[in-house]
Amino acid sequence: MKRQLLILLALLPLMLAAQTGDLPRTAPAADGVSTQAVINMMDSLMALPNCEIHHVMVLRHGHVVAELHPAPFRAEDAHTLYSASKTFTSLAVGIAIDENLLRLDDRVVTFFPDKRPGIVSDNLAAMTVRDLLMMAAGIKPDWTMRDLEDTDWIKVWLAKPCDETPGSHFQYDSMCTFMLSAIVQRVTGRTLLDYLNQKLFGPMHITQVDWEMSPDGINTGGWGLRVQAETMAKLGELLMNKGRWYGQQLVSADYIEEACSPLIYYKDRKETDAPTDGNQGYGYQIWQCKWPGAIRADGAFGQYTVVVPQEDLVVVILGMIPNGHPELACIWNQLMPGIKSDKPLQPEKKLQARLNQLCATASLPLPKGRPQTQKGTQIVGMVMQLDANQHGYRNLMLSHDGSLMITYADGTKDLLSSGYGQWRYTEMRGFPPYSINAVNRMRDLKHDFVAASAYAWTSPTTLEVRVHYVNWISGTTFTFDFDKNEVTICDDFPSSKPETVHFLGLRN
Repeated sequence: MKRQLLILLALLPLMLAAQTGDLPRTAPAADGVSTQAVINMMDSLMALPNCEIHHVMVLRHGHVVAELHPAPFRAEDAHTLYSASKTFTSLAVGIAIDENLLRLDDRVVTFFPDKRPGIVSDNLAAMTVRDLLMMAAGIKPDWTMRDLEDTDWIKVWLAKPCDETPGSHFQYDSMCTFMLSAIVQRVTGRTLLDYLNQKLFGPMHITQVDWEMSPDGINTGGWGLRVQAETMAKLGELLMNKGRWYGQQLVSADYIEEACSPLIYYKDRKETDAPTDGNQGYGYQIWQCKWPGAIRADGAFGQYTVVVPQEDLVVVILGMIPNGHPELACIWNQLMPGIKSDKPLQPEKKLQARLNQLCATASLPLPKGRPQTQKGTQIVGMVMQLDANQHGYRNLMLSHDGSLMITYADGTKDLLSSGYGQWRYTEMRGFPPYSINAVNRMRDLKHDFVAASAYAWTSPTTLEVRVHYVNWISGTTFTFDFDKNEVTICDDFPSSKPETVHFLGLRN
């Protein structure tokens, strides 16, 4: 309590300021953390193969002791969370329970009398809110649900066979979380986001937030939340303090404690299995970690908020990673050995200067090559009309400074400012690439997407333009081959495949 009051006093001047910088900052050594260990973790994260690190924050005793936002990503940029969104949905359920609007043992079908199938099986009738929270609904996951033309996801999902006894087996399914969002909307009369804005985000001074919606106007719940890294740090602190935020109990401690417990495991898990960060159990939309007592919010492509209660430690990592949990290994292997004391360590001025330099200069790779070639001077302002392509680009045009004009199939245009040896930023009119093709994807997200771009001529007739959508997650690399009159377009999602598109020469 004393710790929270001291932090609250430090925060008072910031309450009306920008959302970033809300949490107090200090040096690692001031909170008993080895500066070298933080450097080791940051270096290890940045060196991970085939990975992009977009944001890292380390908190001890409620203080941000280090943060890393490699260029072109910035602290103020929001980031899509994928399944890390689920933990916020769980908190909304917990708040609704605290307000006596629902109970863990409420039957799911009772919330949707207008949506349930004509014949309700015994298993479907038995399914509870608790079963949804634990990913144990009994319905086989169908990851094509979000791609259906049918706009009534609730009705379609409830009509699916419920072949297993609810609560008996863990089957990870984002539609379980969507159903929780729909339940919150039914019992509160407001969308999940509106409810959280009043009950959670407002009191925590979380103002930069939006959430995708289903075709029929329900926040997706299991994915689609977009917030800043500092918001995830606040989430970690809220879980650390069992739902309490600077003297205000936003979610009951009992609910948080239960939600963060290992309540269910994979069906085929054996006691003799080696511990991994994927087999330690699941609570109410919260994962257990292999580090004893640690928990996390977890989203696709490496969106993590890790809470280690025994050490009063929170680590946020957001980025783009193909698979597995290599970022978590960097925490366990590099950072955790450096948690030295609950008391301050001796100041580490040289190491702190090195950490400051690392964090200030970190950048994702820039294209390497020349700023201009003879071919480049010949094609400025000339239009490349593209063959039909999956990206929906109609034509492309390069300007003298390497900027790229994109005309989309619907006639919308974006002029992406591009720098040589540096990132330049542009507010977009179009939408960045997405890894899922859900109906009405990105519905209800603020249209404020920002592209950061850099270019270089890698040969006399080959140009590379690299783009990162900094307040989203994805990126795209355009590689132009003017000998062949074609451009290869490659998004940086791990499952993306390069698309080579021919263009009809160059015209004014």
